[in-house]
Amino acid sequence: MKNLKTLITFLISIILFNQKTNAQAGTLDPTFGEGGIIIVDATTFTPRSLIQPDDKILMNSSGYLDRFNPDGSYDESFGINGRSINRFDGKMISYNNNFVLQDDGKILSLGQYMSTPQNFLSGVFRCNPDGSLDSSFGINAMDTVKIDALQYPTGIVVQADGKIVVSGDVRKSLYDQKRTYIYRLLPNGGLDPTFGVGGIVVNKHAKEINSCSLIIQTDGRLVIGSTYDIYNAPAYHLESFNPDGSVDESFGINGVAKYIFGEDHPENWFTQMYNFALQSDGKILCTGTSGLNYWHMALCRFNANGTIDESFGESGGVITPFQDSVPVFSYGVDLQPDNKILTCGGALTGLNSVIVVCRYNENGQLDNSFAENGIATISNDTAKLGATSIHYLTDGKIFVTGQLTSNSQGQATKIILARFNGDNVLATNFKEIKATQTNEAITITWQTLNESGTKSFTVERSYNANDFTGINTVPAKGVASNYSYTDKNPLSGTSYYRIRENAANGTNTFSPVVKVVFNDNGIISLFPNPAKNTVTIKGLNKNTTATIRITDMNGREISKQTFTQSNTATLNIRALAQGSYFVLVEENGKVTKLRIVKE
Repeated sequence: MKNLKTLITFLISIILFNQKTNAQAGTLDPTFGEGGIIIVDATTFTPRSLIQPDDKILMNSSGYLDRFNPDGSYDESFGINGRSINRFDGKMISYNNNFVLQDDGKILSLGQYMSTPQNFLSGVFRCNPDGSLDSSFGINAMDTVKIDALQYPTGIVVQADGKIVVSGDVRKSLYDQKRTYIYRLLPNGGLDPTFGVGGIVVNKHAKEINSCSLIIQTDGRLVIGSTYDIYNAPAYHLESFNPDGSVDESFGINGVAKYIFGEDHPENWFTQMYNFALQSDGKILCTGTSGLNYWHMALCRFNANGTIDESFGESGGVITPFQDSVPVFSYGVDLQPDNKILTCGGALTGLNSVIVVCRYNENGQLDNSFAENGIATISNDTAKLGATSIHYLTDGKIFVTGQLTSNSQGQATKIILARFNGDNVLATNFKEIKATQTNEAITITWQTLNESGTKSFTVERSYNANDFTGINTVPAKGVASNYSYTDKNPLSGTSYYRIRENAANGTNTFSPVVKVVFNDNGIISLFPNPAKNTVTIKGLNKNTTATIRITDMNGREISKQTFTQSNTATLNIRALAQGSYFVLVEENGKVTKLRIVKE
């Protein structure tokens, strides 16, 4: 397995990319790999990736799970030298490589399981955080479900209560029209009988359906994303279900929403949806390809209730040509905290293909401050490149994963990792910023290169990387210097820090955002969870006043109470709607953040 650690560098010298300045958003980050790119000599097939809470990169591709450190090197604590192989005696055939990370770090991956040559089941397998198979799940780490002869699993999410929901397509035979399905498993496997009929819901539509993924909304509703009738009046297609599996009739028209790119498409117009994402305001952003003769990147946006968001693009949709007569596909999508939209994919240019990364403003217009008029590319004269996943990192940089295939016959497809500068790259006045745990506190350090016109620096903290609060201000020294501040009352769990530079003329600039996980050994807890009517908080300090707030998943405050001289507090949650909420317990300026599920 030593070859898995090899970084292929001979191709980097002929990677071509455009950039205006080293600091501009959309340029390759020269501090990552060689010129912003790492090519890994390990077989992959249409990989998908996610970023763990510790910033490690996890990648899934047809039975291979790879994990990389933030610098792109293999994480040798995972699997064997960074790779875990799960083939299940050759009977597991991965379909679209969607996977999800549980709160406890375990990994759930989708696949087809071939029970016989004519029967493909939907399969879910689970790995431990170190890449080993989790034998406590299903049967020997795998749970299979049979709905009909041929099943194509495409989406997977984990509910706040640990239950697992899977979506996909099903047909009786190769000649049968596809139907969509959705089913729910219990946390350790086995169908959940409280969902649908025996744990399963199957929907048939008038035309052929090809689903691509699944999302869960903050209120627990489930949405399947699909392409409806690819070649004949094709549409992006969403189906919404209530938490019990029943059709959400309040969504779109009787639970279904569609978007068609244009009104009078000829029959050979092609459209296909590849992915979608849930915005913080509940709107649903869809991405894929659409066009006649030559396909273009295509996005559309729906409101949370399934109506088309007319404020986005042109009547809800955006089509972005890449080059004349060049087909281009958009596979990955992510959202920045400022609501800008990131997409990635590939464009076919002759015998080769290039990676394409785009950034759009919230209204759907290309962001001209990103790369060249909103579009960045990576190309290679002797290989086919494609990107399948894109991630906005907590430090403001943009991470892309995909594959590279040499045009020479017999060359395996390899993993490509690339990192781009974002808007929060190190400003000219900052050299670096770090946040580390020291005993019962978090210490933030930063260095400056130039303090001309700088009045002071403010340390800002956030629990969600969006809403920052100043916690300390120090005067500037006037020359390049080192600074340090210790946060003696850090937030429990994950928090984010940045430095605000306060100029004498009243303007502000910001450092990159850094993330840190504070391992609090306190005993504050809540029970029961899930809960119906009341929830009890244990472990309060009876010598101080505790302020307890309940917020929704977007941080909007729902209730606020104070408790004094008590080790426990009981909250009435009877009026809350079903779903997930945060409970924030503040004592002496220290906040403990917990999550509760209302049944």
